[in-house]
Amino acid sequence: MKIKISIFALLTFILFCCSKDDKPVEIQTGNIKLEIVFNDGTSPILDATVSIDAISKQKVTGVDGLVTFENIEVGNYEVSVSIPFSDIITKENIVVEADKTTNELILIDYPKPITPEKIDIDKWLNACYESLVSDDIFGAKGYATYWGDVGVDVFMGNINLNFPTRKMDTYDFGSTDKIIEDIWTNHYQVIRKTTIGIEAIETSEYVTELNTDENIAKAEFKFLRALTYFNLVKLFGNPVLVTSTEIPSDNNSVVQDPLKVYEFIEADLIFAESNLSQSNIKNKASVSAAQALLGKVYLQMAGFPLLQSDKYLKALEQFNKLDGLYALETNYGDIFNSDKTANSSEVIFSIDFTIPNDSNLKSWDWFYWGPLEVTERDFFLLAPNFIKGYFKNPNDLDIPVSFPLNIEDSRFFENIVSFTIQNNASVNAEDTANWRPYKFSENYQEGKSFQLPYLRYADILLMIAEVENAINGGPTIKAYDAINKVRRRAFGNTENDVTPGLNQQDFLDVLFEERLLELCFEGHRKDDLIRIQKLESVIENHNANSSQNMKNYQSHKHILPIPELEINLNPGVFQNPGY
Repeated sequence: MKIKISIFALLTFILFCCSKDDKPVEIQTGNIKLEIVFNDGTSPILDATVSIDAISKQKVTGVDGLVTFENIEVGNYEVSVSIPFSDIITKENIVVEADKTTNELILIDYPKPITPEKIDIDKWLNACYESLVSDDIFGAKGYATYWGDVGVDVFMGNINLNFPTRKMDTYDFGSTDKIIEDIWTNHYQVIRKTTIGIEAIETSEYVTELNTDENIAKAEFKFLRALTYFNLVKLFGNPVLVTSTEIPSDNNSVVQDPLKVYEFIEADLIFAESNLSQSNIKNKASVSAAQALLGKVYLQMAGFPLLQSDKYLKALEQFNKLDGLYALETNYGDIFNSDKTANSSEVIFSIDFTIPNDSNLKSWDWFYWGPLEVTERDFFLLAPNFIKGYFKNPNDLDIPVSFPLNIEDSRFFENIVSFTIQNNASVNAEDTANWRPYKFSENYQEGKSFQLPYLRYADILLMIAEVENAINGGPTIKAYDAINKVRRRAFGNTENDVTPGLNQQDFLDVLFEERLLELCFEGHRKDDLIRIQKLESVIENHNANSSQNMKNYQSHKHILPIPELEINLNPGVFQNPGY
């Protein structure tokens, strides 16, 4: 078993293990609401980036110049504000008090308008990449915890703690919830930023200090815009399609059609594939990244809700282009090791998370899980059925669990932590209720940055198996070969290959169990279950086996509600059915 305990982890234990009872530590929190305006005191600033570096939180202002940070631990914080097309950064000290909202007006000493005649596309492109790290997009506490792996059979929200994404896990969200508004708004901020870059290139209103090829830059902007729209159409089902920075003059021009959104995504990615370079820089768009993402988009279109079965072949065509360019890492854990990810043979596109150089930074400010007694914000527990997937004999999980664990799947030790920290040492947890998610958390406990592997070759192989099974009425030799490559890495042998001769449905069931064990905590599970129309039955099974973590799911909740704020601002926008 892999057991690494950082000095920070031990110090954290000393600080927090002194409670005389076993109740969870109550964290006092408050909110911050900021209004960013020009120095005239009346003109709000759009697209200003507001950051609290000490806790790695970042938001972007809307047309009203407002941002809100919720559930911030009590204390003093330095807030940084940067505005588009400018190197000016304004800093303010903000005090957060328990159960209160701190309202502050921040005046920016900069002349209007802030948009120059020409923008630096190099800086603007970097700003777009950095925007992906928002908590409400792909942040380390973002996609996997508000959409991808919550509300299914991987995570369970800790019922002893109240935190913003818990309602996403229990499906108790509504159109007026702040988290729904933030997810919507921050995705559209990225779309606006990328579109600004595209239009600047198309009108030749740009500069580049690095002599960047304009078609490559435009392709990168389009890749990022497609990635963001792909999120939106899966999350909200019927997002508003915005194709330019011009504000529509009437409500009749609103386009809210998922098929048109997918067509727009497809067009952006086809352009990206044709114009990007074949870069080995994992956290930048490349030809392979565009091909992999387009294949993933086609596969999602082939499933529910569009059910366009002709897209299976298109998906396979894209995946086949990656043949010979990537390979599985020999060691599963190396994919998530911050020292090895950048040179990974498996990762196709990643999203870079850089921990600020701040001596006051705490690991729990960045992450929501890790070993019990180390991570103060113990927000997510493991669903019992998820744990069982790694064990051949269910009796091995009878409490008290016997150690060493009788387990062959090496992925378990990277994905699940089965020990706690007690008296400055690791102790095997004989009760599975004390096991926790583990993937990525080592990097944070050791103060390291890491890259989220959004597109990697194991995912491609499993999607190839899915497509082969779909278009041929059952698994082919190629389908078996693809899934078995992933399993052989996990088990280190061929003895655990998938049983040959399965029918189409049985193979699909085995395949999606494999996707769960391989890709857990990377934000894919809910999309997978929606695509094959299994979300509701999986949740019903979860509820039947977990009375304390029930999910209030209804069939219309496979997508989120359109924020009420958006509907009020734009009467041409319609609400999703059921909300």
